[in-house]
Amino acid sequence: MIKLLSMVLILASITNAAPKVIHNANLLEDTFSLYALDAQMRQKHHQAAEFFGELYKQTSKKEYLYQSLRMLEQSNDTKTLAQKTISELTKSPEDQTLKRFEIIALLKEGNFAEASQKVAVLSELSKKIPDYLLYAESRLKMGDYLGGVAILKKAYALNFDETTAERIALIQYTHLGEKTEAIKFLKEHLGTHGNSQIIGKRLGSFYADSAQLNDAALIYEQTYDAFKDSSVADEALKIYLYQQDISKMTALLEKSGLNDPLLLDLYVKVKAFDKASVLAQRLYEREDNPLYLAQSAVFKYEGAVDRKDPVLVTQVMEGLKKALQDLEEPLYLNYLGYLMIDHDLNVSEGMGYVRRALEKQPDSPFYIDSLAWGHYKQNECVEALRLIKQVESMIGTDEDEVRDHLRAIEKCKTKEKN
Repeated sequence: MIKLLSMVLILASITNAAPKVIHNANLLEDTFSLYALDAQMRQKHHQAAEFFGELYKQTSKKEYLYQSLRMLEQSNDTKTLAQKTISELTKSPEDQTLKRFEIIALLKEGNFAEASQKVAVLSELSKKIPDYLLYAESRLKMGDYLGGVAILKKAYALNFDETTAERIALIQYTHLGEKTEAIKFLKEHLGTHGNSQIIGKRLGSFYADSAQLNDAALIYEQTYDAFKDSSVADEALKIYLYQQDISKMTALLEKSGLNDPLLLDLYVKVKAFDKASVLAQRLYEREDNPLYLAQSAVFKYEGAVDRKDPVLVTQVMEGLKKALQDLEEPLYLNYLGYLMIDHDLNVSEGMGYVRRALEKQPDSPFYIDSLAWGHYKQNECVEALRLIKQVESMIGTDEDEVRDHLRAIEKCKTKEKN
């Protein structure tokens, strides 16, 4: 950090143009090095190439020449790269680094056959990974996928690089039709050298494409467990969604936090209301959405063992009332109203919430049932009977709660006649 700051200060103290006269050779090299580094950091690759080229002229140090050529490569100035490389090769015909730049230039120019011929000789001589990779690239550009894979395997055998392994498998799978071999190759790499995000994702995609969904989901989950890559967890989740495997979806969502709203839906689907209440509360605290607060209160009540516990009922009422300050949702208006009516906690106020729900959905038999129950609690039996009969005509008496209310209200009517 101190070294970088010093460089910045030096650059700030000199003009943007190169110095006209610098008498000290070391100062000349240091200054041009700073200019070159600054240009490289700002991705001014062509400018950096010129500075490195000047450094090479002044010092004859090959590392500056190579860096200049590398900057030309990154600037995509293939013509200048080729010219300078050929010029330098006349002086140093056995320089393997220069030969690599020559081959790179040929590949960029589309001279794949010539590049292949030259790099075949170079790779046989050097037996180095960069040369094998260049050789493979030249063969692949010519459509020789079988030859390209064979050469890539030579590079892979030297360091077992995961990127090279993935490329070999991808060519086998997509170009050579060797799907089984590609999967086997990646499995062997994984077994010997361990999993990685690159290998895990690719192997998972091969399994999925081959309709081996259980294997795909397994490797995706294993990759997520090892590297916590949410994109991999998402691939596993898609498979579980397709398979409608609620248990595996739930377990994955619980450990990944990938989609809490979906996890909430799953909890409700399997009636895990205690977990649903906790999660909805967490979502409310995170997003400040009153809908989640209302849901948390409802799920807390639905999941309770003793729904008559006065402490529980008070907590649920408080949560719903707070949520309904900013939420005019008929479902929760009715829920709160019915709760207050059924537990004899200010029946009139509870009926007020129910009426607000009915303003939103006047034809809801369930909201009408709640209002009928309110009238019953207030011993207004005639109106209660009229409303519960209306509910009966709408949905019948298949619902246990409606049937129980009808029986109780009919007795209330009988008592009123007496």
